[in-house]
Amino acid sequence: MGTSNADISKLLREIAAAYSIKKSGNVFEIRAYENAADSIEHLTSEAKDLWVEGKLDEIPGLGKSLRAYLGEFFKTGKIKHFEVVKKGIPGIVFELLDVPGVGPKTAQEIAKLGVRSFDGLVSQIKSGELVKKGFSGKIAEKILGGLEELGEREGRMLLPYATAQADRILQYLKKCLYVIDAHPLGSLRRQVATVGDLDFSASSKSPEKVVNYFCKMPGIDRIVEKGESSATVILQSGLQLDLLVGSPETYGALLQHFTGSKAHNIKLRTLAEKKGLSLSEHGVRKLENGKLIIDNGELIETKTEEAFYKILGMDTPPPEIRENTGEIEVALKHDLPNLIKLEVIKGDLHTHSNYPFPNPSHGPGADLIEEIVKKAQELKYEFIGISDHAPGHGKLSKAEMIKAIEKRTNVIQLIKKKTKSIRVLNGLEIDILPDGSLSVPNEALTSLDYCIAGIHSDHRGGKEVITRRLLNALSNPNVDIISHPTNRLLNERDSSEADWETIFKFAAINNKILEIDSYPNRLDLRDDLVRLALGFGVRFVIDSDAHAIEQMDNMPFGVSVARRGWTEKKDIVNTWGWTKFAKWFKMV
Repeated sequence: MGTSNADISKLLREIAAAYSIKKSGNVFEIRAYENAADSIEHLTSEAKDLWVEGKLDEIPGLGKSLRAYLGEFFKTGKIKHFEVVKKGIPGIVFELLDVPGVGPKTAQEIAKLGVRSFDGLVSQIKSGELVKKGFSGKIAEKILGGLEELGEREGRMLLPYATAQADRILQYLKKCLYVIDAHPLGSLRRQVATVGDLDFSASSKSPEKVVNYFCKMPGIDRIVEKGESSATVILQSGLQLDLLVGSPETYGALLQHFTGSKAHNIKLRTLAEKKGLSLSEHGVRKLENGKLIIDNGELIETKTEEAFYKILGMDTPPPEIRENTGEIEVALKHDLPNLIKLEVIKGDLHTHSNYPFPNPSHGPGADLIEEIVKKAQELKYEFIGISDHAPGHGKLSKAEMIKAIEKRTNVIQLIKKKTKSIRVLNGLEIDILPDGSLSVPNEALTSLDYCIAGIHSDHRGGKEVITRRLLNALSNPNVDIISHPTNRLLNERDSSEADWETIFKFAAINNKILEIDSYPNRLDLRDDLVRLALGFGVRFVIDSDAHAIEQMDNMPFGVSVARRGWTEKKDIVNTWGWTKFAKWFKMV
């Protein structure tokens, strides 16, 4: 097994599954491994690098024993205790855990039926043999779909991780004396939720010197290809990096071409041909009677993307919206939207503290409410909302639930009184249950400043079921926000199906807010649905969904989703002035 964050996260999940299968670990121990796996998966630094630097204690949710286990792994390549825990469980069980929708119990059941490989599993499902052995036909069909999902997502990095890796590489490139400027390319520059390989461009008059400098970068495992103006390398972490170096005179054309998207570029070429121009990564040339005029290789100068797009008679669409979804037509009319920017965010409504609710429905946060408030002050926010998970449904009586939430409200009220430089808001995240009802009685919600409701179970219900659950929650007068509306987990679970148009219309008419969740593996509401909802007049909130104060720094990635959805400041409630904001939430 490798030592990348993905490898470590997978290993920890396997141990959690092994404990569950053998029933040798309690629920808190299993949850500790799962939480640690989540923390490592969402790191923007490599866990091994943190270990080398003596900083494993900076990883949220990683206790002393787990830090010791990882230290053993990085030193020796194995963990003796983990080998004992996994002993006796067929290897296919752990492989199956990667398949969306397959948990430890299902994986163990499949292994007991004699399946030893993915190919064997597909064969037995398609032939009907697995069902003949007593396996559920409905679950078998879902597993086939999950296997397809698994194949599609392999090799894709979450946007925050890709961004952090790219930032370090760009810092290295920009230190080169021969580099005038450098950029990320492709899906990363367009801020797509998941990214494949990392591609970069640089502007220079000495391309060979830049390529040589790039190929000497620390952390390179091997050089795959090296040319006069390009190179491909593999890092020790397994990441592939590609570099293209362009002339300063035509750098804008190179940057634009390799930023994409493909559909955007095809549309641009059609537009250019009508204007008698030819576009490529090498630059812009004139056409005569539909044929390219070489002019001794002379190109129209395009030092910047702005110069490139100006030649076509249009404004420069921000990279995030270059998907051929209307941005070219709007740019030709000089009417591009003024997309939301990070600096106008005034607060965060979705954070989780370690407040000790009895029997919480989901894992609590890692930090005190006061520490979350301090972090919000450092981020220059005007307000911060604390929205812990409520006690689990059915684990307390109605009276006990109301009492527990009132007790927390009193704690937050005391913190409010002591805090002068920022407004502290009392929120709660509650569950939308499978029947569409809420996990907390209405009487317990009246003391809150706002309430967030989200689906946290039975995500794969049919389209009608998910639609009904969301509409039922939106119909409740105490619910202000729907959290992570599609329920997707990037690289793990696809979005739930729902009648989104009906949901968006209802939300807009009833002044309900949809969340754009910045958590690395959510980035939900999806950008395409943000754009659709915007057309119905829906308002949004961009939140971090932080379970540790470090995760409050993920806000930029929610902003990226909002930008890809074409939203402006007016569309995002946590950019508004306090008077308008408080009036919307009926706090005044």
